[in-house]
Amino acid sequence: MKKLSYILSLLLLAFALQACKTSEEVVDVKETVNEAPAEGTDITQEEVPVASDSTADRSVFASIERTPCFGRCPTYKMTIYSDGFVEFNGIRDVDMIGKYTTTITQGQMNAILKKAEEIEFFTFEDEYDDGMITDLPSTTTTVLGHDGQLKSVMRRHGYPKRILTLEQLFDDLMTSERWTSESGEIYPPER
Repeated sequence: MKKLSYILSLLLLAFALQACKTSEEVVDVKETVNEAPAEGTDITQEEVPVASDSTADRSVFASIERTPCFGRCPTYKMTIYSDGFVEFNGIRDVDMIGKYTTTITQGQMNAILKKAEEIEFFTFEDEYDDGMITDLPSTTTTVLGHDGQLKSVMRRHGYPKRILTLEQLFDDLMTSERWTSESGEIYPPER
């Protein structure tokens, strides 16, 4: 019995470490958020001016939330509003710890919507999980569809791997954009 317990512990540890690898090892992403969207997309291609940083009157366009694991998993929440304003709250294992903001273009928002449609995100189940597996991080991704309804998908285990390509677009924003913290610090720092 002791030997079985030891083997199960080793297997759980190996599984947890494997789960914490970055999505870059799982998916070869060919598109980025900065690419031009497909023709015929409903959202305009213009830059969006942002009048203020208050989110009280803004509607959510898309968001992602990554939860912690027992290893070194990026833990953060990012919310993109319909006017292009983006809020980021880095919790652990990311370069930006704390609250940051930026703005993105309609073209970048189109790329997210296009990817969601391409992978058939709006037809996914609302949850991919296994109640027996609790030591893996979860990711909840939300996107506003053409019908005006927000679709959220929580994934931890047994999910369609193509959702990782949509999540990668959010991750790419962390490195492609210039972010400002609540205290006025700029990320990435100017060189």
